Amino acid sequence: MTTQARGQSKRSLSTPGRGTAQLAVWLIRLAVVGAFIGLWQLAVSEKWVEPLFVGTPGAVLREFVKQFSTDTVTIHLGTTVYETLVGFVIAVVSGFVAGVILSRIALLRMAMTPLITAANSLPRIALAPLFAIWFGLGPEAKIALVVSFVFFVMLTTTVAAFTQPNADSDLLSATLGTSAWQHVVFFQLPAAIPTLFAGLELSLIYSYLGAVSGEILAGQSGLGVLLTIYANAFEIDKFLAVLLLLVIVSTLSVQLIRLLTAPLTRWHRMESATAGDS
Repeated sequence: MTTQARGQSKRSLSTPGRGTAQLAVWLIRLAVVGAFIGLWQLAVSEKWVEPLFVGTPGAVLREFVKQFSTDTVTIHLGTTVYETLVGFVIAVVSGFVAGVILSRIALLRMAMTPLITAANSLPRIALAPLFAIWFGLGPEAKIALVVSFVFFVMLTTTVAAFTQPNADSDLLSATLGTSAWQHVVFFQLPAAIPTLFAGLELSLIYSYLGAVSGEILAGQSGLGVLLTIYANAFEIDKFLAVLLLLVIVSTLSVQLIRLLTAPLTRWHRMESATAGDS
């Protein structure tokens, strides 16, 4: 048996098949969730914690189902999703454009980096009352807060993606005699796509965080308003049911982003798998 054949045989024995790996992943996920719910129920049953303060799994599930028997939650959910998506699009586009400009102009990047760091260090949640004064209690204030959360995430991600060194592609680009824009489009952009898409996922998570935070502090509708109402009324089961809804919606949104961007990053996953097998 040749060395290559022995290597392939060894990998086939040590590396699980795709179907087996997927099954193992889901079993681990279910085990973690099941262990969390079981520990939660045990803590309540054994009176380790007061149910009034932490709720119970069964009561939260009942409230979660009950919430959808009326249009109250769906109306609030629609408001939160609208604020999230509008702010997300504005922040991603503006952050990407600004990041590309800074990555192409080194002098400007050097001048702006300390200012960007200073602006990014501001606690954006503290801006929510100010945005409410400027834009009112409607969706505009929450959209502005989302943009303030996400813009710097996308900006820094874009700059990092386009300025990461790649000696091989730079040498190939110089050998082919490509122009500046050709170097960006055909060499830098493909290499930056995995980093940019990771920034997109993080930006979407921060978008939901910004929208709900704004609604909690100064909102008329949205899931954040429901969370505030239920917390103030000590209705913990309803509070956790809304929180569960928010987790499900944000998680599904991120999974949708991954599904839509998967074709553009297939080459990167194949390259990583090849590198891992070597």
